[in-house]
Amino acid sequence: MQYIDKSKEEFLSEIYRIVTKIRLELELNASEITISDFEFKIDSENNENLILMIYTPTRTDKSLLIGPGGWVIGKLREKLNGSFKENLIIRVESYIDRKKELEKIENSKLYLREKGLEISSKKDALVVIQCEYDLSSINFIKEYFNPIFITFDLGTAILPHKNRNRIERVFEDKNLKYEILNPYKLNGEQITDAISKNPCETICNNLISEMINYAKNKNIEVVIFNHLNADYEFRNGIHMINFLKMIPVKLNSLIHKGRSLDCPLLIQSCKRNKITKTFKIKQIVSGVYSGLVEPTEGAEEIIKYLK
Repeated sequence: MQYIDKSKEEFLSEIYRIVTKIRLELELNASEITISDFEFKIDSENNENLILMIYTPTRTDKSLLIGPGGWVIGKLREKLNGSFKENLIIRVESYIDRKKELEKIENSKLYLREKGLEISSKKDALVVIQCEYDLSSINFIKEYFNPIFITFDLGTAILPHKNRNRIERVFEDKNLKYEILNPYKLNGEQITDAISKNPCETICNNLISEMINYAKNKNIEVVIFNHLNADYEFRNGIHMINFLKMIPVKLNSLIHKGRSLDCPLLIQSCKRNKITKTFKIKQIVSGVYSGLVEPTEGAEEIIKYLK
């Protein structure tokens, strides 16, 4: 191993020893934890970060290793960080969840292939970036497509200045081609209507015709829109894909550096509309059960929409 001066067995023994001591210090129950394997990866966002991926056979082992509120894994990182020249980041994944993810990815590829779209060929794709998940999914999308980015600015109610500035800054830092489109401005009646319902449906999905027209003018056959009501649709000769529904990506992988770019209208809708709030909470809980959302992160997300 190029990052450690000991064998894998010795390094695993060290991890077990440190974790046992940490759980004892935190007055947690003594529990036998099993680690199946580990590997090191350089962070694609920042090559000064070194990611230690630890794999466990079950979610139970994963939960024990992470600890309540992430305290155990956080303290493990503190203990190990000084041994590396890079900044160490530790992520834990269960083989069961990983197997499910890989199966879903292969099934999605097969499904799209049957629809006449081969995503491994790196086709051009128009990618709509509006909020945190869109922004943070950029690197994952680039693994499968050659992306061309657009953002719709319908006014500060849906895209506050700080959100627009951050989106533009990310595009420029990554040297990505993008365009800000202003097809129209939302009026007061449209904003009130969006808050009383689900803004993703009443506003974002109403922009699909704008996306398709833009794609056709640029001879692009694929549009990636993470707020599409379906996983996939074929409209007017364009493949519409909800990438984050078809390709499972863990929530903790989608958290971008800096403050979260939450949709202001969705937050307001959840405060005023019980149906939207229930829909959003069910969506988060489903992610937790599927293994795509860590329980602690899911709880934080739910609290955000309950405030």
